[in-house]
Amino acid sequence: MGDFPEINGYKVVSKLGEGGMATVYLAIQENLNRKVAIKVLEPSLLKNNVTAKRFEKEAKTAAMLSHSNIIQIIDTGRIGDYHYIIMEYLEESLGDRIKRATGGKLHPEIALDICEEIIKALDYAHFRGVFHRDIKPDNIMFRQDGTPVLVDFGIARVLDSPDHLTRSGQSLGTVYYMSPEQAVGKKYIDGRSDIYSLGVVLFEMFTGRKPYEGESAISVALMHIQEPVPRLPRELNHYQPLIDKMMAKDREQRLKDSTGFIKLLDKIFTSPIPGPPTSQQNPVTMNIINKIRKSKRTFEQEMPAQ
Repeated sequence: MGDFPEINGYKVVSKLGEGGMATVYLAIQENLNRKVAIKVLEPSLLKNNVTAKRFEKEAKTAAMLSHSNIIQIIDTGRIGDYHYIIMEYLEESLGDRIKRATGGKLHPEIALDICEEIIKALDYAHFRGVFHRDIKPDNIMFRQDGTPVLVDFGIARVLDSPDHLTRSGQSLGTVYYMSPEQAVGKKYIDGRSDIYSLGVVLFEMFTGRKPYEGESAISVALMHIQEPVPRLPRELNHYQPLIDKMMAKDREQRLKDSTGFIKLLDKIFTSPIPGPPTSQQNPVTMNIINKIRKSKRTFEQEMPAQ
């Protein structure tokens, strides 16, 4: 574990991963004998006292989020120069699933199920004024029962700075999913930026490729700003209205919440689909329609008055 000091009550087992921003360790919470993950932020990123306090504030805010599709944060703290977050242990990410899938593509029903669960988590967070800012496959993980879970709330906000496109370890991995307003450096970022990034993830789950690719972070960022919304292959073109609305360049024209997502999907699945007449009524399609309608009723009942 290098120079990182011990955290009382936790026994580090192994290193799970390391990147430009943080190192993640598997540990045992000794009083409950359960596995946890400890994310330790790179000290150089928080050497500024203002940034360190900002991180502490964001970590505490993220810890207050209680939703089935948001990772449970157990504790946060600081030991010397090291800031850490202790959270529930999850083994598999959406990035892992995409890599294992044939051609990197997930079945449309599976992709839509994941997207629907994540947009519910975003609704919950956005209503409370909390924005993720770094939606990407590696920040969507799965519990053992298959529930998709958002991780890393708040970290992107803390580390945001004018050099965010060239910072070591964060360049291409994040810029592939960056909203146009993030790419141009707008100071005020709201929940619609998260919806755009989730649209990029959905496009990747559908097609097995990222919508914009280039040789540098800057070139990819420019594509998010200037290039038209990418087109789905012919066999998936009935989902194009969903991609168009989630990835709209103008955030005023973009989907803003799960209600819009569900209504649009309901419209897609109850409209004629090009192809043989029987294709619209196959069991998979009807299964999605029934799920969407059930979710629509649930959202309408549970969403607080705005």
